[in-house]
Amino acid sequence: MRPRLSPTMDRFIGGQFFGPFLVCLTAFTIAYLLGDMFDRFNDLIRYGGFGLLGLEYFALKIPLIVSQLLPVACLAGVLLGFALLNRSGEVLACQQLGISRLEMATPVLALAVLISVFNFILNETVVPITTREARYLYEVELKKREIKGLFGAQQIWVRVANGFLSAAHYDARAKTLREVTLYRIGPDYRLRDIEHAEAATWNGHGWIPAKPSSFKLLTGGRVAPGGPTGLFGQSLKPADLSLLKLEPEEFSLWELERYIGDLRRKGLDPGGYIVDLDLKYAMPLACLIMVALGISLSLDPLPRYHNLGRSFGLAIVIGFFYWFAFGLTSSLGRSDVMPAWVAAWTPNFIFTMLAFALFLFGEER
Repeated sequence: MRPRLSPTMDRFIGGQFFGPFLVCLTAFTIAYLLGDMFDRFNDLIRYGGFGLLGLEYFALKIPLIVSQLLPVACLAGVLLGFALLNRSGEVLACQQLGISRLEMATPVLALAVLISVFNFILNETVVPITTREARYLYEVELKKREIKGLFGAQQIWVRVANGFLSAAHYDARAKTLREVTLYRIGPDYRLRDIEHAEAATWNGHGWIPAKPSSFKLLTGGRVAPGGPTGLFGQSLKPADLSLLKLEPEEFSLWELERYIGDLRRKGLDPGGYIVDLDLKYAMPLACLIMVALGISLSLDPLPRYHNLGRSFGLAIVIGFFYWFAFGLTSSLGRSDVMPAWVAAWTPNFIFTMLAFALFLFGEER
């Protein structure tokens, strides 16, 4: 009968991948944290971030960093693990027994599936909470910026100098608020005027309303038409809204779906959020795809020696091109150059086809 891998051998090969994978993930995470620390060095010095507050901030960023680095760590773990197996002759021994490359890859692919599931769960549970907390800690507690409003899935509410401003949506790229209402209050905190506009665009000094209308609240509960509306809400700057606006990684999948649905019900364009929604499905699969690609590069039909430095460098290069492809297609999707689902899934499709081609090319040789 044709020899097959025993459970012991499955665990051995899986361990040969999982050990280097954990080492690479730890090394990449530390390098990322150090790079982020140097990038924010001036702010950390200026606001006294080299203390418990700074440690808490970087600790809260670890889940997001881990979720982003898992694919490249998987690739590096496969390349390093099989380089060690090739160097010690275990792969050659399995092939001499008639064990196929696919059978040797099975335990590693099974671990990759579990890592992909873990990445999806991590992005849906821990990452949104810790990312929001990290940004609040950095912007408010460390830099002492004041939050004057609330950004939620239903509405934006902001405290301005002479009242409150609400909006249905904020387009950060165009610096435009949609469905804006300004509630002006008097010194006695009673509502005085209401101004509404379909949109308001920042011109560098204030918000210019489009199709404005205004009403005055008179004594006795009477309402009268207001005067012409010019610039309003000058105390509110786009930078304040960027502090309130949630980034895609701060949404869980169901929160992002609900937010997109709310925007569409209001007749507003969700914009790049559609791409981000598809990315939440596509990104966890990157772990499995990177493992498959690493196996195709490592398990040649005729085993050859690959030094560890070459394997590590190859992982960095492939990981860079993978993230570059995601960044390029995501930008094209957010700019409406290509459909959202095409932008989110194209890198996965390309690298999956590359992995299959390399594996089949090895069989042909």
